[in-house]
Amino acid sequence: MDVTIDLGRPEHESVIAVRGELDVHTASALREALHCLLAASGEELTVDATGVRVTDEAGRATLEGVARHCREFGGRLRLPPPPP
Repeated sequence: MDVTIDLGRPEHESVIAVRGELDVHTASALREALHCLLAASGEELTVDATGVRVTDEAGRATLEGVARHCREFGGRLRLPPPPP
């Protein structure tokens, strides 16, 4: 799992880009890291998860939790496209 943080500029939002396979082995570490970053950044943060491949229910639940956090506390989540 790769996580890249772009702190943005005054005219652009900050973006956390997540890429890789999200499963039971990576879900908890990603969830903890994203919650810390979302809490510290405020409302102008975007989590770009379009490069994530969700492989099980733990991964799916993690993205749902991040989406819920963004709805409740601000921020945006870009989700990967649905599987074919």
